Amino acid sequence: MPDVSVVIPLYGEHRARESLLTVTTAWLAQDMPCEVVVATAGDIPLSVAEDLDADRRVRVVRAPDEARAPGLLRNAGAAQARSPLLYLTDADVTPLGRDYLGRALTLAAGRALAQPWMHRIPSGAAGPAAERAVDCTTAGRGLYCFVTASPDGALHACEGEELIWKRPSRGAVRYETPRVLPPASERDPYAPRSLQWRAPYHWGGLLLQQRTFTEVGGYCPRYAGWGSEDDDLLVKVAARTSVIRGWQADRSWRCLHFEHPVPATVTPDRRSNEALYTERLAAGPDAMIVQDRAGADD
Repeated sequence: MPDVSVVIPLYGEHRARESLLTVTTAWLAQDMPCEVVVATAGDIPLSVAEDLDADRRVRVVRAPDEARAPGLLRNAGAAQARSPLLYLTDADVTPLGRDYLGRALTLAAGRALAQPWMHRIPSGAAGPAAERAVDCTTAGRGLYCFVTASPDGALHACEGEELIWKRPSRGAVRYETPRVLPPASERDPYAPRSLQWRAPYHWGGLLLQQRTFTEVGGYCPRYAGWGSEDDDLLVKVAARTSVIRGWQADRSWRCLHFEHPVPATVTPDRRSNEALYTERLAAGPDAMIVQDRAGADD
């Protein structure tokens, strides 16, 4: 049996199809046995890594075509996972270092572990290094998010990004959170500054016990498309177990995101998801869990 089941959603025409082969290869190269469960909406074409053995393999789960949301697909993938440990991630995010999962288990120490520090590599800037992304190393000191890759596999900070720390204002968050304004070359010249900010950590990256995922009802199935489903799950998980935030616990535990264009405006799905998230937060995590468990049992 694999030590960890890595669950990845993929749907529609997302550019993550281009990185899926590299990403699945990097997961199978981990020091500990892990399977990769790729859940897709419908029978879409994709390329994944070749299986190494029974416990280092990629399985594709075909969900109904209408399941076009990361949360719905991760629910479908988790239902087919063989390991009692899940690592929830994306098709355009790859681990840095073959010991990534081993370090995650050490950091978690039986708890849930979320939000590793994430480097973002601009589209077309990866070059040959992308093929061996798991072996990439970071160059230089200090914190940075956007990177380029040199032929030797070293990741170097891009010039011109702005990393700032946002002080907590109210609510449950009691610590400063980082955000980054991309270098000028990665900004949309027609979008306002308020829509350009990115997270320098992988918000959706989450290691947790399969039983905890089941106990909280998995992802809420009411979110359409992308946005807020990860925040929602994290609130529920934190109500049932301690959650360690990787970028706080060890910023050298890092992953790499293959960048893609982001919408210049907030989409209708995003607005709807934010409204749903606000509504559910007001009800509280216990009510959120009861509702989602009831839906999972239907």
